[in-house]
Amino acid sequence: MSDDSTFNIASTDQERLAAMRVVADAMEEGMRQGLHRDTLTVACFTVVMQMLVEVYGRDAVKHLVNDMGARIEAGDFG
Repeated sequence: MSDDSTFNIASTDQERLAAMRVVADAMEEGMRQGLHRDTLTVACFTVVMQMLVEVYGRDAVKHLVNDMGARIEAGDFG
């Protein structure tokens, strides 16, 4: 666990894409079971934030969230 502002992720682009596909597939399965997309999205976000805090610490996640606005504006997420 780290409480600095760095995220040391030693995964390849291929691993990241595979992980993103697993999450997307899980969300699609939830929708097939009748859960609403917005509910699943908020739940996934909440779980991810909890896991990030657990792995990297509150300070690192706080820095990540503070930088999110600029990344959203830049089109990093779509």
